[in-house]
Amino acid sequence: MTKGQFIYFFCFFLSIFQSAVAQRESFPKGYFQFPIHPGQKNTLAGVLGDLRTNHFHAGIDIRTQQREGLQVLAAAEGYISRIKVQTSGYGNVIFIKHPNGMTTVYGHLLSFAEPMGSYLRQKQYERKSFEIELNPSPDQFPVSKGQLIGLSGNTGGSAGPHLHFEIRDSKDNYLNPLFFDFTEIEDNTPPYFTSMAIRPMSLLSRINGEFERITFRPVRQKEGFYSVAQPIKAWGEIGLELIAFDAMTGVNFRNGVNCVEIKLDGQEVFAYNMTTFPSWSTRDYNNLIDYATEQKTGARYLKCYNPDGNQFNVHKTDGYRGKLQIRDTLLHDVEVTLFDSYENSAVLRLKIKGEAPEELPIEEPEALPTLAYLKTDAVENVLKITAFGLSQLIQADIYVKDKSIKLAPAYQSSGETVYLLDLRDYLPDSIQIGNKKLKTNFRERIRPNIIETYNGDRYTLRFGNQSIFDTLYLAVQSRANGLVINEENIPLRDAIGVSFQPDQMPANPERTHAYRFDGERLRFVGGKWQGEMLEFATRELGDFSIATDETPPSVKLIQSSKKSISARISDGMSGIGSFSAFVNGEWVLMNYDYKRNYIWSDKLVDTLDFEGELRLEVTDRAGNIAILQAEIKEPVVKPATRKKHGTASRRKSSPVRSKGSKRKRR
Repeated sequence: MTKGQFIYFFCFFLSIFQSAVAQRESFPKGYFQFPIHPGQKNTLAGVLGDLRTNHFHAGIDIRTQQREGLQVLAAAEGYISRIKVQTSGYGNVIFIKHPNGMTTVYGHLLSFAEPMGSYLRQKQYERKSFEIELNPSPDQFPVSKGQLIGLSGNTGGSAGPHLHFEIRDSKDNYLNPLFFDFTEIEDNTPPYFTSMAIRPMSLLSRINGEFERITFRPVRQKEGFYSVAQPIKAWGEIGLELIAFDAMTGVNFRNGVNCVEIKLDGQEVFAYNMTTFPSWSTRDYNNLIDYATEQKTGARYLKCYNPDGNQFNVHKTDGYRGKLQIRDTLLHDVEVTLFDSYENSAVLRLKIKGEAPEELPIEEPEALPTLAYLKTDAVENVLKITAFGLSQLIQADIYVKDKSIKLAPAYQSSGETVYLLDLRDYLPDSIQIGNKKLKTNFRERIRPNIIETYNGDRYTLRFGNQSIFDTLYLAVQSRANGLVINEENIPLRDAIGVSFQPDQMPANPERTHAYRFDGERLRFVGGKWQGEMLEFATRELGDFSIATDETPPSVKLIQSSKKSISARISDGMSGIGSFSAFVNGEWVLMNYDYKRNYIWSDKLVDTLDFEGELRLEVTDRAGNIAILQAEIKEPVVKPATRKKHGTASRRKSSPVRSKGSKRKRR
């Protein structure tokens, strides 16, 4: 690096650091109060930027002592701008708009304070819908700082009782709530490293002599820093990926880190800072983690480089987008530093030894060599072709439409001969090495940021201008009853449209829809029939099949009294689509907790009893309907029996049982 380049990059990263510090300091301190037990010490189960399924976590998760019903207070004065009830996501949620232009969000609530609760229930009855979204006027529900707005709960997609709390700016960007100096949260525990991966990023890249992603386990040394046991041999353009967490003081939860900085030979090449991010870009998360590894193993590695197609501005990089350049045989120092929101830090130090790939000698066989197997794997823009059991180093024949191309082997390892093909140059129809010929199923290069349509045999694929992150090397296999579109380990930014014509029309098309294989399980996708074509949209690639669901949902009545109605509802294939309850023909609001397959009544007027005939209608997403009818009657109350000595004390210590549960006999 020249002196001029050094000065440029030093000033570049200094400006990033100064911008992040200025942004953090601009957050108003003392304006907001903590929404749960203000002034008392508390702990968190999640922070801004945690890696969650398909998204970055957008706020903090405040612990509620593993129970529901804690008072939730308005963080500052303002007005209720939005109220929403939904089965998944935030569940019962409140949005408060504040005079400073910011908005606070309170999710997974058990219930809403009055008069909001009655207003919401009235609107649900008017619309005859459990799920609802309301936008009150600014003068309808004004709130003062510290006012009770609801009780904490476990509604929606919550995995346990807590309060999800967000602070957003006037442009709806998520802000890090921990930068508002809430004294209720203390943290002096540094983050830590769990795993690191290094992957090749171009055709000539190698990690330990191979075109292979390799993982390492950082070890904490007695001096306090982390390290990898020995130097890693690498060449070309390589990318680092990390699994790291912040361990906050007093809890065992694994939270996300706020900042990652990487230096190569003392020069900073990558900086990731989770101070704020826009609400529109949460799906971009799938391009910023190693999506393929997450799909295969569940492990979420953060990419410590700027991937192609990224629009998510949470990091700054050098001229190589944060990808390390190893193009000599020297020993290079790499330092990775983690910071949490309280500036606790941890450091990982490793060494990378440059090692150039060797060119293999090519042999001319007298006869076709015999292989054990031949397989391919598309990684970024490279097609990795692996031949096992090849006795001679021969060239591969790459067939592209009406011509053939010779490809020399790249390297050998553990009985495998590996060939590497740049898909930007060639999109092969098939590959032959020795006695094995393999069809690739590649169809077309689909470009990002434009609208494209591909017409195949009995299917059409439609891509919007935001459907894909980067160039998709479209590979499709058509079956009698379904399609395989690439692999499930390639992420989509947004949905694609699919039209598919099966070999034979199903006997019951009204109950027949598209499903996607998730392991051995079929997950409902949906779709509508247009003649003999089933049209559906999907936000995941993979293996799709057409299947018929003719089984109605299950409905099991738990209670039907004058005071309360409750039931368990479930569906084993397409899933619950909708549900309704009627008493003497009058619609009754039923709350729904999908995690427990449980619905229960919520009266419009508490003092009015249910009387007459109950009718429960549950419809699955395939259109099958289950109907349960029963007479409303009071549960039988058995006369009290004389208690034996000691019974009262045992009953006092027994857990509270839900309605409808039975005590086990001893």
